[in-house]
Amino acid sequence: MSQWIWRFGEFEIYHSLMLHNRRQQYGYPEPVVWKMYAPEPVVQFRKTVTTKGGMIRIRACGNFSVTVVRTGDKGSFGSVKKYGGSSVIELEPGAVEITIRTANTESFPCIYVEGAVESDETWMADDMSQDWSAVGTNAMFTDAGKTPEIFPFSYEKIYYQQREVLEDGVLFDFGRETFAAAEFFGLKDKAVRVQWGESREEALDREWSVIRFDRQPVDGRLSFEPYAFRYIFVSDKNAEAQAEYEYLPLAYRGSFHCSDEVLNRVWDTAAYTFHLNCREFFLDGIKRDRWVWAADAYQCLFVNRYLFWDQDLERRTLTALGGKDPFKVHINNIMDYSFFWIISLYEYYCTYGDRKFMEQIRPQMEHVMAFCRSRTDRDGFMRGRPGDWIFIDWAPMDKTGAVCAEQILYAKAMECFGKILQVLDGEDRGYLKLAKEVRDAVFAHFYDQQKGVFTDSYESGENRVTRQTNILAYLFLPCTEEQKRDIYTHVILNEKVPQITTPYFKFYENQVHCMEGNTGILEQSIRTYYGSMLETGATTLYEEYDPNMRGTEHYAMYGNPYEKSLCHAWSTSPVYLLGNYRLGVQNTGIAYDTFAVRPDLGGLASFSGTVPVGKGYVSVSMDSGEVRVTSTVPGGILQVFGREISLEPGKEAIVKKESGKKGRTE
Repeated sequence: MSQWIWRFGEFEIYHSLMLHNRRQQYGYPEPVVWKMYAPEPVVQFRKTVTTKGGMIRIRACGNFSVTVVRTGDKGSFGSVKKYGGSSVIELEPGAVEITIRTANTESFPCIYVEGAVESDETWMADDMSQDWSAVGTNAMFTDAGKTPEIFPFSYEKIYYQQREVLEDGVLFDFGRETFAAAEFFGLKDKAVRVQWGESREEALDREWSVIRFDRQPVDGRLSFEPYAFRYIFVSDKNAEAQAEYEYLPLAYRGSFHCSDEVLNRVWDTAAYTFHLNCREFFLDGIKRDRWVWAADAYQCLFVNRYLFWDQDLERRTLTALGGKDPFKVHINNIMDYSFFWIISLYEYYCTYGDRKFMEQIRPQMEHVMAFCRSRTDRDGFMRGRPGDWIFIDWAPMDKTGAVCAEQILYAKAMECFGKILQVLDGEDRGYLKLAKEVRDAVFAHFYDQQKGVFTDSYESGENRVTRQTNILAYLFLPCTEEQKRDIYTHVILNEKVPQITTPYFKFYENQVHCMEGNTGILEQSIRTYYGSMLETGATTLYEEYDPNMRGTEHYAMYGNPYEKSLCHAWSTSPVYLLGNYRLGVQNTGIAYDTFAVRPDLGGLASFSGTVPVGKGYVSVSMDSGEVRVTSTVPGGILQVFGREISLEPGKEAIVKKESGKKGRTE
């Protein structure tokens, strides 16, 4: 089957460029704040093939020129035929090399060939630098009439649930947060103000509504491209409205339901929040920023695997984030985000076993890793340079000099890069040794042996201890069990250490609770943190949440009253946490060739759910008396009630707690 083909990465680079140029804020465009990359304007495609002759038809995004060479007699006069931009070419029987040179300065060069020869992943592409590599393809683009310049979203008409006439206009309430193209009609005024809001207060605030426009209707109508909103205010009392929901059609393959209705509401809200943020790539939030951030994407990988299992979405996101050579600044300008990108690539490989993608993304991995190495100081640590952002989390931290959390992630990134090299080449090129050296230096400089904790920085003399640094040490350093217990006792359970207020780091903190066996805290954390978030009227999950705030305080961030994202992807970790630590389905090999099912009731009376695994799934149900597990794929081990049982595809495993004996039913 023919496919549209392009130089690997250019599809993602182009759509990333378009996406990051769409953000609106306070009535004006808000350009992205980091280095963006653009597609190559000229690309040539090549394939050598033996045919019986026949017709080929060529379509291209851009103009093109075709050359056909009969292989084996290239030096002979007449063996090279040039067809210019002919879209239909008759091939003679025999072995030929077809080259199609394509130029496109509006989007990106790509071609579609059908007939006696088809365009597919076996073609090669070059950006005119004689650096030939396998082309990029995508299963979404097999139709000659649907070019990859337009991302194929799905659309659905949606309607407001309430129309409220106010003194100065109309407020439309669509019932819950959505992302849609809005259209207004019946307008009588010559000039109209339209204000979008994730909250009612935002939509009614003329000065601070983040997304707003002043427009003149044409024939009483106004239409807008898709934006995020629940409420829309229109300054015309005659206004009527409708909208078209724009979304990525994803199948919900994971599920979870339990005895706690609050957790059920949180899971459902998290799943909906996550779906809204799954588009061309994993977005951070659908109102602000509508951008792609590497550490946000890292967490999205885990949620995706317990909800959608969309491998292509992960691959697109990682490709777009990697940028292009020359690589001169950190991904998103953030040091830790460059590290998370490399860590994400190894996580991707472990989940899908996709060696081909590792080969294709390898050149950019090499560039990113070389850039990081070039900024390493003599002591092996990385410190911020002008233009670098040391993020870690929205929290007071000591970021003087070499920051402990950054070195932990740097070592993990080098370890992951080394393991990928082992997969591709059979040897790690010394990166595992480099990772160990940085880790040894972290213990030597940042670890307080008397207190059993890690400090943020040793260069300031403050010896500040934060949850963020110690959580990353627990998760990514080779700490002993005693050292982990000290971190957990002296930091995580220590109320004197400032609490985490971002769902971003709740993702990591809740993992530590579960890994420590303190699994009942998971329900408590989800119930008190996310559950109380829902009590504020949230229909999607917020970027940041402080239970001590009241009313509109929940919407403020960055010094402005409504800049907090009320629909944020990094807030959806309950989907992952409940799938991983309650249903207990965990990858223990490569591409789930082996996996464990370790169900844990925690603080619940019962639960049931499914976890996607490759083309199959694992279903788990548990109460205080028994566990039932069915897997449609091989390789699974059920570990529960002190027993270990091999799972046979298609057969239900039943383990009763009181007897410890197992039974099977077809």
